[in-house]
Amino acid sequence: MNYSHIILSDSLPAVVAPDWIGLVIASIPLWLCAAILTLRRLGQVRSLLIAATRLVAQILLLGVVLEWIFANPSPLTSIVVCLAMLIVSALTVGSRGTSRRRSVWGLRIEAFLAITLAALLTMTVGIRLALRVEPWYATRTIIPLIGMVLGNSVHGVALAAERLESELKADRDRVETRLALGATARQAALPAIRAAVKAGLTPTINSMMIAGVVSIPGMMTGQILAGSDVAPALRYQIMIYFLIVSTVCLGVLIVLRLRLRRHFTVDHRLRLEMLDDHGRSE
Repeated sequence: MNYSHIILSDSLPAVVAPDWIGLVIASIPLWLCAAILTLRRLGQVRSLLIAATRLVAQILLLGVVLEWIFANPSPLTSIVVCLAMLIVSALTVGSRGTSRRRSVWGLRIEAFLAITLAALLTMTVGIRLALRVEPWYATRTIIPLIGMVLGNSVHGVALAAERLESELKADRDRVETRLALGATARQAALPAIRAAVKAGLTPTINSMMIAGVVSIPGMMTGQILAGSDVAPALRYQIMIYFLIVSTVCLGVLIVLRLRLRRHFTVDHRLRLEMLDDHGRSE
């Protein structure tokens, strides 16, 4: 049985989607916010309007790309698209996860490895075992799922990498004292690692805590609006949350492991130059 099939009922209403005039009407509250920010001289108007413009342009471009991809499904297409998404995710982590420009590319490579390994494991379980999708490269299933998984993983991995560096920087004296007393690099950095894991996982855990109580998650909302029965929609949403939190957790653990090797030498000494803000590149 293929569990990826969404059951539609004849009694369900037709899909309701806004036309272009509807989208213009939906933007009225946004323009109201921009007007209030302008009149009150609170700033952020330019950023808000630029973000809205980019959103429209990027979503329209995405629509064109997805239509072509869905019309030309192939293993190569799925692999290239997923690889591109992974690369962009790693670049995003590198742009915010370190204060030193010299280590940006190192972090990007580590983030790419961490997210790729985590996503490969979770997506294999989700696509091949849970959904039993055939063929395995089904673009209509893989691309939306990996997009949701990566979109949440990037934030968690970036927060964890950033927090590890800031904790080591703030606690360097205690870390060096622990090392001097015979602790290993992991033992000396354990408080920083715990803080980084908490920073990386907290947003996803909080999202799971309020799902179904405070918020109706996006996947479930989309399927219900598209005419799906509630039961398959909620099962899909639960699976998505399992995949997301697993990918975030595995990605955080892997990137912290790689980051720890970069911040300490093989003989368990703290590399102070990695925490020196004055060494920016260059």
